[in-house]
Amino acid sequence: MLPVIFSFACKEKVTTETLKKFAATESYPTDSYLDTVQNKRALVIVAHDDDDCIMSGTLAMLKTQGWIIKQYCLEKHQGVDPDRHPSELISNGSELILSNDAYRVAPDTLHHEAYPMSYAEIDKQFYTAKVATALTALINQFSPSVIFTLDDVKGGYGHPDHVFISRLVADAAVRKVIPCMRIYQVVYTPHMENEIVFHWLDKRLKEWGYPNHSLTANRMYNVGGMPEPTVQVNISKFAHVKMKYLLAYNEDVRKNFRQFIPYYEEFDAETYFGIFDREFFRVINIPM
Repeated sequence: MLPVIFSFACKEKVTTETLKKFAATESYPTDSYLDTVQNKRALVIVAHDDDDCIMSGTLAMLKTQGWIIKQYCLEKHQGVDPDRHPSELISNGSELILSNDAYRVAPDTLHHEAYPMSYAEIDKQFYTAKVATALTALINQFSPSVIFTLDDVKGGYGHPDHVFISRLVADAAVRKVIPCMRIYQVVYTPHMENEIVFHWLDKRLKEWGYPNHSLTANRMYNVGGMPEPTVQVNISKFAHVKMKYLLAYNEDVRKNFRQFIPYYEEFDAETYFGIFDREFFRVINIPM
């Protein structure tokens, strides 16, 4: 998630009607593929362990259905419980792809580390070969049928770490150097991204004098936003698990969640995820 050094000082009175303005107005086909998979092994591959926050309801659902789910990431955060990583609520735990966090050549000296980079610059700024070698070995050892990532176009909102790892996974799958039938890239619908990221969050960032990296990424990659979803998953039955997961991280992570999951701490799980009752994915089919 996007590291920030500010918080919103003014408490706003929020109603369920306010939340409904952010919720998806679109509808997509309900995913049916996951119910048919025999090899119930899934990998979540993200740059930062908390990047799976907007797919955590789906992961919670799969875990109850007997799936073995493991997360691989480049950076991990501390949870509220020092003896249990938050990922254990929705998976079989989180592991680092590399034994240390040296995956970027050097900190970007011109911009914040989360500032979007061109694809060509990402290739220069990351240890692509080192990460690819380590990740490929881990994936082949686990042998998943499905991999979950952020989208490989702008990585959610343009963070270069997100773009780097999602592109790496998609490329490896297409080249068939890793076993995988489908990649589920979690995304917002156009309405959600427009209302949450391009308007609500943008207004707050401007008040604090910060750029909106998502809009910068749109211009850089010549896109209108995240790729549009192809399927949706209803996660209302797993509202309590998803909320518990979001609240299991320390404050430094939870303040980042607040930017993209508006007011989640101000409602009970059933109310909040009764409104945000679906998660959306762009599914990439990997030909046999």
